[in-house]
Parts: sequence; structure tokens; C-alpha cells
Amino acid sequence: MIGFVLAGGYGKRLLPITQGTPKPFLQLMGRQLLDYSIETLREAKVDDVVVVVTKGFANLASVGREGVRVVEQRGDDIQGALRTAYDEASAAKERDAVIVYTGFLASPPTIAKLAVDYYQSSGFPIVLALASAATGLETYGFVTVDYRGVVKEFMWESPEAKRWGVGRGYVFGGVMVADVGKLEEASRTSFGESMRSLAGQGVVGGIQWPGRWVEIGYPWDLLEAIDMLLEGSGSVISSKASVSRSAIVGDNVIIDDGAVVEDGAIVKGPAYIGRGVRVRSGAVVENFSAVERDSVIGENAVVERSYIGARVQVGSLSEVRGSVVGEGAAIGPGAHLVEDSPERLPERLRWLADYLGQGVRLGAVVAPGLRCPAAP
Repeated sequence: MIGFVLAGGYGKRLLPITQGTPKPFLQLMGRQLLDYSIETLREAKVDDVVVVVTKGFANLASVGREGVRVVEQRGDDIQGALRTAYDEASAAKERDAVIVYTGFLASPPTIAKLAVDYYQSSGFPIVLALASAATGLETYGFVTVDYRGVVKEFMWESPEAKRWGVGRGYVFGGVMVADVGKLEEASRTSFGESMRSLAGQGVVGGIQWPGRWVEIGYPWDLLEAIDMLLEGSGSVISSKASVSRSAIVGDNVIIDDGAVVEDGAIVKGPAYIGRGVRVRSGAVVENFSAVERDSVIGENAVVERSYIGARVQVGSLSEVRGSVVGEGAAIGPGAHLVEDSPERLPERLRWLADYLGQGVRLGAVVAPGLRCPAAP
């Protein structure tokens, strides 16, 4: 059995966060998103892993694992990625393949193992891992399954599919196991069309994932992913980090290599402080926040329930709550990025307010490299 991580595309729904770094290579808690997909395959005991990336992006992939190689995608979109996977599996003379889509995260990371086990025991030539339709903002299709586990319908992304799927049914969970012959068949047309056709043949099985699951399709999904990944993570402080004796570090805090937490700083878990990050005196990082490598949280600044990308400067006395800040951005001293209601969403995302329901508040999304001015 051979495993594939589909790591192509740019992540247009994640804009502006992906305008400098395509989605598969975004850093989340010190790891590229594609690395979480590799971990999922490893949990399924798949030793031979191929990462399929967009042409010209192979140098961006930091795999660094034995048995993992990177190839450039031949063809466009998901169809091209699946055709590349088929070609690689055939060349390796493998009979079965596990496909994991980058940006789909599960906790614990055993969703591919669940699908592989079901594939081996059920007799279906194709198995999809399914998640509850209420778990996130889905982009890869709503699914109906009968009592035998047969996928009866696969609805591709559309306003009608969203309205149909909210609060009921299942969605494709980002993992597919298939025999190589069916993988070739799935690569003949677009993913939505091929899945509808195969479902119509009654050859697709579905297995529900019982754990937590997040699809990172929009910037605020990064916040949900941080919540999931940090939940119950425990405290890990690197021996290569420097934490002042007068700093306060709570439970469920991860502090990575080279990070510095200065006098009087407070890190209240769950929280992640990345490699080379500096949390200056009096600053507070708390409540499911992740600060990626080489960022600086200024004196007496507050970061709460936010994603701070790599090399970000958060100015002193500033406030960042419920927000997603792209790499290399600078938040001026005394600036305030705080949560607001989703009525302010652009027209193309207005449906999201209805989907999320009442009482949901979203913070700012700051583009990579943007300079947010200091408070007047």
C-alpha cells in the first residue's frame, strides 16, 4: 500500500493569508500543513509516502522524513493530482493507495487508519472517511450513506449543497482509500463528477470519523485547528527555550526551541510559542493562541485566541483577539484587533453568518507583510 499527500493548489479561500505562501506550506504550530497529512499516513502504517505538489513548488516542502518523497503534479486541479497518484502507484506496482488531502486535520490523527481498516474488511474498492456536516466549512462534497455503509450520493460544493448539508449528513473527510484501478477511474474527470459516477455504481463505501475534525478552508479555520491541536496537549517546554523565573507559564503550554519568555510575561494555556519567538515583559499570550517562529509579542501586549504567523511584530500595548495575522505583518503599538460580529463579512461570504449562527464573533484577518498603524 502506498500513500499520497495531495499538496497542490494555492488555497484561494484562505486569502489573504496564502498570498505569499500556498496553503500546504503554511506553518501551524511549527509544522507545515502537509506534515499533518504525512503523520496521518504514518499512523495508518503506510511507509511509502509521496507528496504531490504544484509544479515549481517542490522546494517549499519540508518533509525531512524517511520514506517520504516529493513529486510535482502532472495536470490541473484534483483530477491532475489523482492522475499523478495513479501514475506513481502504477510505477511502484502497488495495488492499493491511500490519498490524504492537505488541510484536513483530525484528532487523534488516526482517520486514515480507520479508513484503511474499513477498506481491508469491507470489500469496497473505494472507501471515503466521512465527518459530520456540522463540524466545519466544507468544500469537498456532502455525502449520503445508507445503512450498509454504501455512499449513495456525493454533492459537490454549491449554494444548494451548503443549504442541504447544514446540520445533517456527512462530508468527505479528506481521506480516500482505493484500489489502483478505481483510482485511475476517479482521475478521468473532475473529482466531483468522478465521485458522483462511482457512487452511482454502488462501489464507494463510507466510514464515519468519530473524533474531532477540521477542514482549513478559510482563515478562521486556523483558530479551530489550534483549538483542536492544543486540547489536552499537556505542557512541553524545550530545554533550548529561555523562560524567565519571574514569567508565569500555565498548563497546556508548548514552548519551542529558541523561544524567549521575558520577565513578567504571562503564557496561559492552551498556547503554542514557536521557535525563536520572543514574548516581552508584561505581554500575555493565552486561550488557544499559536505564535509561529521568530515573531515578537511586545511589552504589555495581549494575544488571545489568535493565530500569529511567522516573523510577525506585535507592538507594545496592542491587543489581538480572535484574529489571524499573516507572516511578516506588523501590528503597531497600541493597536486593537478585536472580535466583531460576522455581519461585516463581504457579500460573497454572507451565507457564513447564517451557517455559524447567533453569537459567533470573528476577529481581524491581517494580510502577510501588512503594517497595521499604531493607535493615535
